[in-house]
Amino acid sequence: MVNRTGSKDVPSLSRLDPFDRRRFLLAVGGGAAAVAFAVQQPAHAGPPSPGPKKLDYPFTLGVASGDPLPDSVVLWTRLAPQPLAPAGGMTALRPVPVAWQVATDQRFSRVVRSGVAQATPEYAFSVHVDVRGLRAGTDYWYRFSCGGHVSEPARTRTAPAPGAMTPLRFAFASCMNYRAGYFQTMTDMAAQDLDVVFFLGDYIYEYPVLQLAQGRQLPTDLPGEVVPETTTLEQYRLRYALYKSQPELIQAHQVAPWAAMWDDHEVYNDYEATTEEQLLRQAAAYRAYWEHMPLRRPQLPRGPEARLYRRLGYGGLAQFDMLDARQYRSPELTPATIPDSPARRDPARSMLGGEQERWFARGLATSRARWNLVPQGVLMALVNTVNTTEPRPATYSAGNWDGYQASQKRVFDAVAGARRSGALRNFVVLTGDVHCGYVSELPSNLDDPTSEPLGTEFTSLSITSAQDFNPQANEARQIRTAVNPQMKWADLHCGYVTAELTSQRLLLDYRAVDRVSRPDDPVYSLRRFVVEDGSSRVHVA
Repeated sequence: MVNRTGSKDVPSLSRLDPFDRRRFLLAVGGGAAAVAFAVQQPAHAGPPSPGPKKLDYPFTLGVASGDPLPDSVVLWTRLAPQPLAPAGGMTALRPVPVAWQVATDQRFSRVVRSGVAQATPEYAFSVHVDVRGLRAGTDYWYRFSCGGHVSEPARTRTAPAPGAMTPLRFAFASCMNYRAGYFQTMTDMAAQDLDVVFFLGDYIYEYPVLQLAQGRQLPTDLPGEVVPETTTLEQYRLRYALYKSQPELIQAHQVAPWAAMWDDHEVYNDYEATTEEQLLRQAAAYRAYWEHMPLRRPQLPRGPEARLYRRLGYGGLAQFDMLDARQYRSPELTPATIPDSPARRDPARSMLGGEQERWFARGLATSRARWNLVPQGVLMALVNTVNTTEPRPATYSAGNWDGYQASQKRVFDAVAGARRSGALRNFVVLTGDVHCGYVSELPSNLDDPTSEPLGTEFTSLSITSAQDFNPQANEARQIRTAVNPQMKWADLHCGYVTAELTSQRLLLDYRAVDRVSRPDDPVYSLRRFVVEDGSSRVHVA
């Protein structure tokens, strides 16, 4: 049966149950056509054009690199001569050629790779170049050109060769709310000479861009289209443009490759999409995320799904298993704080979904790295959330790993098994989400927080979401360390974390700012921690 547009009739989404709606969107979206359907965009564009005849400077969102491998790195940019205008001010209806170069020097006198990519309207004129054939453990410079304009040069770095024990310097961060404060921590990050940055979720927030009593001073000329809560593809694109046009963030992306993972606010708070409207919103959000991150083609969403979990190796020193702790999880229990219960321990419930959970366990069991690190979104540590030191039954956060205790236990059992087999030596979890810096040891027995630890977890401070430091609130937060012997530190500053990793130790520096409501408030070292090789204990450095 064919309708008036000449395409085959499809069943109404409103008549499908949640599982079938999701399957339907995926079935029609095996590639660009399906994603285009889900977000109501054209599926195809015409042949490449010679480029716009007249184009203002198009690299207003900067450039970026990501997901470094020993022989490869992803390069990213997006053409947006007017970043906060619809379509970024691009009027072309066909692909626009964008030239790129990779060199071993900042002057580009020794170009080692070059080519031309097509920036297409269906992907917001973004460019993702998977550059291959590079040397391991090497600094490179890259740039783009289009319409007579050349981007600023940027630096990237490939991963070390397999087996190499080269020391690694990296950072991790999360929770970057534009309206909550300024991004001076990104300027500080850019000065750290990092090998890679792990961003662990909430790169944008979906909330309306409205002035907060305590936050950044919003521009008076902010276009009205940028302000509303993000629900459509164009609104998500505008929100990314608002964030990525900030000079501090442009600078941080220019100096090191990033490895990005989403959490919930890239879609909406604590999202669990089941209705047609929610699934379409999720598809739009996932699409916009890929368009604005230095990700490879395998991470391109298919409707409301995208495989973002992946593994990055750094020689023989480190294996990073990046987990998606949001997309595949079973529905959260209610309310937000829950007691222990059979439902919390239900083995059918999973934080990662069965496929990702098995992938993670296999990776631990076959690892040959000295350190296994897990960048992911939500607290994995056991945390009793009662707000008193008086004897009370324990309570837990339903949205963290504690709300999925059986899944949490399976992961801890996989860690213990890999350690017994000799595959795993050091297990470290890197986490975002909670707007608070936590340092915890992971107990081998989830029913005994004082049991021998099998690993450690370090939760990043938020870039801005915790807003200006509140000493009274911070003092109240110390109830967490009083109630939980496995938790060694808690702090509500904004900031991020740098890490120096060698074969002998992991040294972490929590870098903080007191007032994100002021762009000139300084960033400083707040507290340093160390984990020695072969130990699962945390010590103050």
